[in-house]
Amino acid sequence: MIVDTLGHLLENEAAYGEEIQRGLQFLRDTDFAGLAAGRHDVNEEMFYFINEYETKDAGDCFWEAHRINLDLHYILEGTERIGYSAIEQLKVRDEYSAEKDAVFFTGELVSAVTAGPGALVVCYPQDGHMTGIEAGKKEAVRKVVLKIKL
Repeated sequence: MIVDTLGHLLENEAAYGEEIQRGLQFLRDTDFAGLAAGRHDVNEEMFYFINEYETKDAGDCFWEAHRINLDLHYILEGTERIGYSAIEQLKVRDEYSAEKDAVFFTGELVSAVTAGPGALVVCYPQDGHMTGIEAGKKEAVRKVVLKIKL
């Protein structure tokens, strides 16, 4: 998992693989204002969701990981905590679904980062992540989740 801001990651984009570089450039060059929540296709290698939700207690959130797509969570509005755990430390709740490119887990929340506007969290296939956790209070969040095929 990588946690930083879009600006900082762009300053050092040569340090990352081609997939992440393309994703960073796409996030930099796209105006997400006014776009509806839901799925938006970019090309055969990338698509994204505009997600809008209210944060909640960690006990009401869930762990997930992906095998085919890299996730770039880019916060547009609001603040949330995003939990992290290596998938080996979690217990499979729902087996991998190729249709959703997701496996769901249960496990204790031990580590989380707080992400506000401009923050970017990159989740690799080995990164179990739990999103939408309140950071001190319930708050509306609007973010982009860019999916990049590995």
